[in-house]
Amino acid sequence: MELSAWSGSVRVYLHPRCFSRIFVALALWSFCVSASADEPRDNRFDAIIHEIAISHRVDPFLIKAMIWHESRFNPRAQGKAGEIGLMQIKMDVVRDWARARSVNVPPRENIFDPYVNIEIGTWYFARAFHKWSDSTHALLLALGEYNAGPGRLRRWIRQSGGNSKQAVSGSVSASYVRSIRDKYLEYTLEYAAALAANAGSRHPSLEEQAF
Repeated sequence: MELSAWSGSVRVYLHPRCFSRIFVALALWSFCVSASADEPRDNRFDAIIHEIAISHRVDPFLIKAMIWHESRFNPRAQGKAGEIGLMQIKMDVVRDWARARSVNVPPRENIFDPYVNIEIGTWYFARAFHKWSDSTHALLLALGEYNAGPGRLRRWIRQSGGNSKQAVSGSVSASYVRSIRDKYLEYTLEYAAALAANAGSRHPSLEEQAF
C-alpha cells in the first residue's frame, strides 16, 4: 500500500463519527488487559495511551504505534538530538506545550514520566494532525511534521511544488511513516481478531451489545 492510499483510509478511520465506536471498543479491551508484572511489554502503557488519545481525539492504536517506533516502550529512552522518553520529544516541544497550557515548563527529568511524555507527545501530534485536517494527506503531513519538524515539512512542500504527497513520501521521513503505518495496521488487525474470537466464545455484555 502506498503512503498516500494509507493516508486517505486512515483519515476516514479517524473521522470524529468513528471515535465513539473505536474508544468504546478499546475501553472494553483495556478492562481485560492485566496490569500484572507479567504483562507483555507492549501493553504496559495501554491505559495511559487510551485516556490521553481520547482527550486529543486521535486513535489510541496510532499513538501506540508511534511509541513502538520511537522508543520500543522504553520510558528512559534518549535520542542523540536530545529526544526524551516514550515519544522521543524535545524540550522545545515541551516549552510549546507549556505555553499552550499556560503552565510552567516541567524539568527535563519529569518528561521521562510516561503520563507526562505521552500527554505532550500526543498533544504535539494532534496539533499537527488537526492543522492539516483539510488535506487529503493529513496523516502523512502530521507524521512528517512530528518526525522532522514544521520548518522542514514546509520546505519539502515548497520543493515539491505544493504536492503534499510527494513532500513526505519522497523525504527522509518516508521510512518513518511506513514503519508506523505497518505497526498501526498490525495493532488494529490484532484487536479486530481478538474481538471476533471473544464474541464467538461467549454472549456479549450489555456494553458490547450497545457497541
